[in-house]
Amino acid sequence: MLEHIVIEGVRNLSAVKIELAPGATALFGANGSGKTSFLEAVHLLGAGRSFRTHQSKPMIQHGMDQCRVVGRVKQSGHTLTMGIEKHRDGTVRARVDGENTSSLSELAQHLPLILLDTDGLGVVTGPPEGRRRLLDGTLFHVEQGFLSLWRRYAQTVRQRNSGLRRGILDSDKAWRHELAETGELLTELRAHAAAQFAEKLIEMAPTLSADLAGLEVVFRRGWDRSQTLLQALERNAESDAAQGFTQVGPHRADLRLMREGVVASEVLSRGQMKLTLVALKLVQGRLIEEVSAAAPLYLVDDLPAELDRTHCANVCEQLGSGRQVVLTAVDRTSLEAAWGESPLSLFHVEQGQMIAG
Repeated sequence: MLEHIVIEGVRNLSAVKIELAPGATALFGANGSGKTSFLEAVHLLGAGRSFRTHQSKPMIQHGMDQCRVVGRVKQSGHTLTMGIEKHRDGTVRARVDGENTSSLSELAQHLPLILLDTDGLGVVTGPPEGRRRLLDGTLFHVEQGFLSLWRRYAQTVRQRNSGLRRGILDSDKAWRHELAETGELLTELRAHAAAQFAEKLIEMAPTLSADLAGLEVVFRRGWDRSQTLLQALERNAESDAAQGFTQVGPHRADLRLMREGVVASEVLSRGQMKLTLVALKLVQGRLIEEVSAAAPLYLVDDLPAELDRTHCANVCEQLGSGRQVVLTAVDRTSLEAAWGESPLSLFHVEQGQMIAG
């Protein structure tokens, strides 16, 4: 749980220093007031990056050389302090309990985040990469050793592709065997997680909307399932050499969303696709909650603007029951109506300033 946060130099936010409730916190105020910038700062603390841009400079307030976010996190009875700085020259510094981190992934281990915003519809409608990230982001929190295995496979693919592009094939057999070994292990973990996604999505989707009944998840490994990965790599060896990259393997996997045998994005309305995205993120949160020692913090950006009152209330009902949630909306009334009778800590955001109540 994120108990306290200090934010300096992030977009239009004034210096922020606030305590966060263990349950739900709601930020309301006009567009451009700084609500989403607050969520962005929390995301920077927990993931080492913004969810709005891949670059550091847009996050840093005009006239400042850096932005800084520090948080106090409590998990399993232990409290720690973590922080991150991003500079205009691209320098990034992160610390956990006073020690420099060797990787930004250490931040995510201590503060898992689930971002619910409907701007990320590419997870539903776009190429497989976004759905792989969703699956792998879940495995990062629930499967010890996943990150090192993923890095090993990704590095091997990069090295082999580099050799293929340069026409160096003398050691390609060794690369294929390494890819096969790590790729099969990686796929086994993904397949298990995909099965859990499928099971929970069947339960979750209809609670948000009856229109989502029948939504399914189908896992595609990234090569012909009638072959082992080594067989598929050997069969494609000459073609890979000609193309200059590895054409089969877990880096081509997909978590395909289907409904009655048809790709879901082809039969769902835009509103239904937004709810499908939310359902996937809620399922991700449930899977992390079941296994991880650190419960996820849910960041919910302006759902009342994207969903009608009924569907928004359905989402909020699934977010309740002791989870830590930070929600934003333009209108206070819409947030209170969606959240229902459960306690809600309120902040009015105006011109970058956050005022309790």
